[in-house]
Amino acid sequence: MVTRQVSLVELPVAFARPLRLFTYIIGHSQLLLRGQQDSDQGHSTTLEVLFKDVSALSVRDHYPSLTIRAASSEEEEELRGAVPGPWYDARAFVLGERLLGGFVVAGTVFWGESSAPETYSSFLVPEYDLPRFDPDQPFPPEPQTIYTPYPQRR
Repeated sequence: MVTRQVSLVELPVAFARPLRLFTYIIGHSQLLLRGQQDSDQGHSTTLEVLFKDVSALSVRDHYPSLTIRAASSEEEEELRGAVPGPWYDARAFVLGERLLGGFVVAGTVFWGESSAPETYSSFLVPEYDLPRFDPDQPFPPEPQTIYTPYPQRR
């Protein structure tokens, strides 16, 4: 049986390594960012950042490095105007120096590092089997039609 220790730390927290959007679990309102192992860059662990009880988000698909901080009172006021409805216990987390870098309105955020390999589903969301590419399975059929908007001339 594995016993997990949870340490409380203050924001901001900075990660001096690349992270990418790994998955957004809509039904469970969870956002998972992951930093892969890269021994050439000195990253011998997998880093995961998990936001829970997500009610709004604007994130990039990749961050070369990442700082997570609490929104300033002005930023939170702006977000409350843009994100209608009750926030309950949610807080606004800013990803980077400005709101344009991204934000997550969520109940909490967790992060941790593990020696888990890249193929491991997730050590922060073990109860959810994340989709994985399986080269032994056939590809799904291609859609008959793909749609995209055409540029409008002004």
